[in-house]
This record gives sequence, structure tokens and C-alpha cells, in this order.
Amino acid sequence: MKSKILPALGAGVVALATVIAGAAVGDLPGAAATCHRSVAIDPQVTVSEGAGTLTFTVYTASCAAAGSVAYSVTDGTARRPGDYQLANGVLQWSAGDTGSRQVRAAVAGDGLAEALLEDFTVTLNNPSQFVRVVSPVGRGRLFDDDTQLRAATVDDRLCLLEPRTSPPPPPSPLPSPSAKPDPDPGAGTTATPCTVESGNIMPTPFGVNTALATDQTVRFQTFDGDLVAGLDYVAVDRTVTVPAGATTVIVPIQLLPRAFTQNGKHFNIVISSYSAGQVVSGSARVTVWR
Repeated sequence: MKSKILPALGAGVVALATVIAGAAVGDLPGAAATCHRSVAIDPQVTVSEGAGTLTFTVYTASCAAAGSVAYSVTDGTARRPGDYQLANGVLQWSAGDTGSRQVRAAVAGDGLAEALLEDFTVTLNNPSQFVRVVSPVGRGRLFDDDTQLRAATVDDRLCLLEPRTSPPPPPSPLPSPSAKPDPDPGAGTTATPCTVESGNIMPTPFGVNTALATDQTVRFQTFDGDLVAGLDYVAVDRTVTVPAGATTVIVPIQLLPRAFTQNGKHFNIVISSYSAGQVVSGSARVTVWR
């Protein structure tokens, strides 16, 4: 009996040593076995038909491993080529690259009065070995400007957080809403869309379908979902001015330290009381991913 136990025990020790060695390698900084780049696309982007371009930002966080992800385009009520033009494609990152990527659709100004909002989708798929897609679907919405109706809308947003090993920096005072239109608020950012400004400020846009010669106003409010005001974010409830000539306004929302421990949770945005017209699709979610 003893002669049978010893070889089995020896084999078990060898197997355990192999597992420990593999785990040790995986824990080394930069080891491919535990290094997965997270990517996520804007969940919604709305532009006026006259904007000419609709831009999705694809954000990246976590690990700066080399990798790629494909994207496919699907018509909805907006159809190619009459409403927009965008082909399927692939996004790539080299090792160490923490920059975001853009997917740009050419928007056709057709001069036809149509539904106020027409849409299409862009879906991230086929990620390479060390890429993890955390939010795969982006919905592009074309806001008709060939109508007598004046309307405002707000988009779902995401916040792709970097994992933190230390508490986030203390918050700074909230800036005032942007006085200039910004049709592509994600352009030029790196790593995350919500921590690029001091104080963990997430720039949150809403838009109108037609630029007017005078200022307009919209009431902008936040409401709790899984994320709670005062614990995860600073509540907003105010009237925001849309400057003359603008179709997009950025409202800053401040995330609080507890938000950096959340994943897949959200709070809500509601816009109302558009001074120049009506609100269409006036509620949205802001979701935290990490």
C-alpha cells in the first residue's frame, strides 16, 4: 500500500507546483494570461442631419495589451446610402496604446421631412484574445432638421473606469456648462471618458435638432438608479442654456469615489421644458463600467 501512495503523492505535488507556477506567472505585471484590455462604445450618439458626421468613440481601459475588435453596422430606420454611409471595419491597438478610437459615419442632409429620430447600430464583435468587450452596442441617431418642429433629446452615456489601487483624487468644483457646441465630446480623449477632467467630471451632452439665432433653455435633472446621488455622483437639477447657433451642450456631472467601486450600474438623466419646442426621447441612462 505504501508503495502506491508515494508515487501518487509525488504526482500530486508536481501538479500543484505546476498550478502555482502558472499562477505566479499570471500575476506578473504585464503577463498576458491576466491582462485583458476593456473596450466599450458610446451607447448612443445623436446629431442633427446637418452635422455631416456622426462619431462614435470606442473607449479603452484596464490593460494596454495589443489587440483588436471588429465592428459591424446595421441599418434601422436610418438606411444606407440615403441617410448615412458607414462600412464595417476593425479597430486596433498596439501594446501600450491607451488611446480611444473613433468610428465615423457620413450623414446625408437629404432635405426631406422625416421622423424626428432615425437610427442605426454599430456593434463591436470578434475581439482578439486579450480584448474584453464590456459595452458592445452603439446606436446612432439622426435628428431631422428638415421640419418645422424644434426638438431636444438626450443620449445614454457610459463611463469606462480604470481600475484603481488607491482612492480617486478629491473632487474639484463643478465647471459651468459649456457655452460652445461640441458635436464630438469624446474626440481626443484617452483611456476613460469620465476621468479626463479634474475632479472626476463626466461630460454629458444633450442636443437639439436645429441651431437657432437666439438662446434656448432646457431643464436638466439627474435621478437615482442603482447609483445614488450623494454617494456615487453629485445630483444636477438646473436650467441649462443652449447658446445661439449651437446644437449640442455639455453638462458636467461629477462622480464620487464610491462610483469607482461599481460595475454595470447606472443613474438617470431627464430633460424637459425645452423653451423652443418639444422634447423627444428625453430620458437616458449613465452607466459605469470597469
